[in-house]
Amino acid sequence: MHLPTKIINPITNEQIVFDETASNNERLVWDELKPPDIEPPPVHYHPATEERFEVFEGLLVVEVDGEKHEVKAGEEIVVLPATPHVSYTEAESAQFRREVTPPGQWREALTARFATVHAVGDPSGVIGLLQTVLLARTYPDVVVPERPPRAVQRTLFPVLALVARIFGLKSDYPYPRTATDTSEERSSEKVT
Repeated sequence: MHLPTKIINPITNEQIVFDETASNNERLVWDELKPPDIEPPPVHYHPATEERFEVFEGLLVVEVDGEKHEVKAGEEIVVLPATPHVSYTEAESAQFRREVTPPGQWREALTARFATVHAVGDPSGVIGLLQTVLLARTYPDVVVPERPPRAVQRTLFPVLALVARIFGLKSDYPYPRTATDTSEERSSEKVT
């Protein structure tokens, strides 16, 4: 899978820039821009990952176990593994750094999510549900929806994934390459 340094969601204009110098085998670090009033994802948890948010500019709302935290510039919040939470913006955008420990397949999952939006479009409605199920099944150690209960997910998600594939959906759309990506690849080919 092609893993660019910068990914953009073309529907919401969310942007992620992976910090390759700060990331290593123990953690993945990226800077994120989240525009105002983006519909939040469903409440979810990360089975074995600690997630840290450090806000540089604006206001990020992070609900942890149902408790709302307004994280302002200069503040941070940590979400422990297996803790239900959701992060979003309200009236103003937020620029923040996220760090996950351990990194697992986070970079692949985030890139796959944004690549899916490039390929399929708006991730709402039935298609959005089916696409979300495919991604959740592909990256089960990264993100797990809080609802329906895990036992129901284990029974229902394989069926929904089959329906998604019948509709021609997949979990591995390539992220669009840019001229910069291509020139960087050519440079690395010459060096090796």
